[in-house]
Amino acid sequence: MRTYLHHVRGFGRDIKLFLLYSFLANIGFGVSQLIFNLYLYALNLREDFIGAFNAVQTLSMAGTAMALGFLLNRFGTWRCITGGVCIFLAASFSLALAEWPPLLLVLAGFSGVGLAFLFTATMPFIIEWAKPEQRPEVAALSFSLISLAATLGALIGGFVPAWLSAAVPAIERGSPEAFRATLIAGTLVGTFGLLPLFSMGDARARRRAAEHLAAPAGEPAAIRRRAKTDKIVFVLIGGLMSLGAGMVMPFYNVFLTTLGASARQVGYVYALGGLSAAVIGLMAPAVARRMGSLRAVVMLRLVVVPFYALLIVWPVYGVAVLAHLARQTSISMAWPIDSTFIAEVLPARDRASVFGWRSAAWNLGFSAASFTGGIVIVRSGYAWTFVSLIVFSTLAASSFITYFGRHPLIRSGDIPSALPRPSRRKAVGGTP
Repeated sequence: MRTYLHHVRGFGRDIKLFLLYSFLANIGFGVSQLIFNLYLYALNLREDFIGAFNAVQTLSMAGTAMALGFLLNRFGTWRCITGGVCIFLAASFSLALAEWPPLLLVLAGFSGVGLAFLFTATMPFIIEWAKPEQRPEVAALSFSLISLAATLGALIGGFVPAWLSAAVPAIERGSPEAFRATLIAGTLVGTFGLLPLFSMGDARARRRAAEHLAAPAGEPAAIRRRAKTDKIVFVLIGGLMSLGAGMVMPFYNVFLTTLGASARQVGYVYALGGLSAAVIGLMAPAVARRMGSLRAVVMLRLVVVPFYALLIVWPVYGVAVLAHLARQTSISMAWPIDSTFIAEVLPARDRASVFGWRSAAWNLGFSAASFTGGIVIVRSGYAWTFVSLIVFSTLAASSFITYFGRHPLIRSGDIPSALPRPSRRKAVGGTP
């Protein structure tokens, strides 16, 4: 622990401020993630509308993410993140006050624009401003703090409606008014995330160096073709994962209530999931060093499969909680590992664009899946959505190991971090 804290103290000032901003902004998102579907439910809007809302939001995120590489290179990561977060906060305040379904869908679009920058610009910022040797630790800590923020957001979301109904008898527990006040409180916390952004130094004042954006003169055509293929595969794998996640994630808090959980209990479950992901997620660099990032990503993507398979045949509250914990922990550990991995595989000029296109593929798939999932749930229940998560998670993991396991840079040992520790030593000429 002392060594780890020493590494954290060695992070640059702007990286530390970025981590603080991300933590505060994601508390606001954590409240919304838990409460907003329940708010819609309290307005007598059901899973089909929730699916439509998520479809609009994620389509908007996808459209923004497609332009992310251009925007980051044109305006810099700081300006894009700051502008995007301001849009997200304004949309969040408006959503908490809206009740008319068409207006909610319009605001979902604006919310998606802001969320695209909140989520997708994290790794480009880390890659640009963290030292190369610090990137795995910074990425893991960033995603762990996001999980911890989700924990606090879930706690706020779980406690405030009950506390408010007890303090103000005129406001009923589970009413739109109780959920509205909770959403506003969460957004206010997220607004404080602007303070560390405006306190940054170099990241605020400077933009990406232009020399990293073009291919070196004389670069072989084969290398350019391979980089293009790498990007396509990485993006397609993200799209596969989104098809499974979109069938489940937007509705899971509502699913828990169908098993008898109250809003407070759902808050506890989401808080526990965030806390588990925050703590265990810090182990991601150690797991990647031991197993190699290639195998670690596959293992972490597949760890959720047994839990959701069990949930299909035994849909009880305890199993649902375990499945949620497994999914949250898997996400927290896998994302920093495979994001760092692709940053090592691709040349610098392609990194911003690949994260943007991957986010676009994710959100397009998530949008279609959430829209479909809402209809499926209303007509047939939740079991088929869990089947989809299992199938697409397995396809994504299989595609990842099949393609990148044969990659020339991996097989030649030019990216030692992708290999298990014994193979890594051989690749660099050491002894096992």
